[in-house]
Amino acid sequence: MKAIKWHIIIFSLLFAACEKTVELDIPYEGDKLVLNSFVQPDSVIYLRITRSQPPGGSEFPEVPGAVIALKAGTETLPTQWSIIGGKGYFVSVRPAKPGVEYNISVSAPGLDTITAKDTLPRRPLLSGPFAQGGGNRIKFVMQDMPGVDYYRFRLYQGIKNANGEVIPSERRLYRFDPSYNNNFTDMLTENYLESTLVPDDRFDGRAITIVMQTKDVNVKDNILLLEVTGLTRSSWLYLKTLELQTFNQGNLLVDPSKVYSNVVKGYGILGGVNTARLTVEVK
Repeated sequence: MKAIKWHIIIFSLLFAACEKTVELDIPYEGDKLVLNSFVQPDSVIYLRITRSQPPGGSEFPEVPGAVIALKAGTETLPTQWSIIGGKGYFVSVRPAKPGVEYNISVSAPGLDTITAKDTLPRRPLLSGPFAQGGGNRIKFVMQDMPGVDYYRFRLYQGIKNANGEVIPSERRLYRFDPSYNNNFTDMLTENYLESTLVPDDRFDGRAITIVMQTKDVNVKDNILLLEVTGLTRSSWLYLKTLELQTFNQGNLLVDPSKVYSNVVKGYGILGGVNTARLTVEVK
C-alpha cells in the first residue's frame, strides 16, 4: 500500500509538467493523436491520450476508445482505462522496470496511428545533505556517472505522512549559489526558481558539491525534500523546449518556440525519467 501511494505522488508531480497546452509554430495539419507520458521505474505507466485541436482551442478531448499497444522490450504491457483526478488515463497493469526500451503504438478511428519510444535513465546519486536554521543555503553531494546525463532539480517543503515517511508538500523557490557553483555558470541567475534543468557536460563522471540558496530562511527542525530527476535526451528536450516556450510567451521580439516531440505522426512525449529524493533536516 505504501508503494502504491508513493507511485501516485511521483506520477502527479512528474506529470504536472507535461499537462500544459503548447502552441506549435506550424500550420495546422488536421486532428492528430496527442500522447503524454513520463515513465518512472517501479511505477505503473500513466498514458494520457487526447486529440489535438486547431489553434485557439482551449481543451484537448480525451480518446478513451483508443487502442494501445505498449511494450517493455519484447514484453507486452496491458493497460486499463482509469479516471484519476477527473482526467482519463490508460494505466499499465504492471510497473516499469529499467534496462529495456519502451515502445508504444496508439490508434483511433479517423486518426493516424502514432508511435513513440524511449528508455529509462540512470537514477541520480545524492548524499551529504546539510542545512542550518536561520540560514538560506542547502548543501549536498551528487555523484555523476561517466556518460551523457541530464537532470532536473526541485526543492520541496517536506512533511511526514501517517507512516512516518517524508513526502513532498509545497515547492520551495531556490537558485544555485553563485559563490559555490562553478559547474553551473550557465544556470546562475538572480531569480529564484521552482525547477532547473542541468546537463552534466561540465562535471561528467565527477562527484560535485552543490549549494542551493533558498528564497526563504530555513527554519530550525524543519524538513526539506530535495528532488533530482534523471532525464533521457527525449524527456530533457521536451522539458527544455517547454521551459523556453513558457519563458518567451508573449514576447514579440522572439520567434515562437516549438515544443519537442518524439511522437511520430502525432504530438506529445513518451519520456523516461528516474527520480531520487534526499531528506534534508534543518539543524
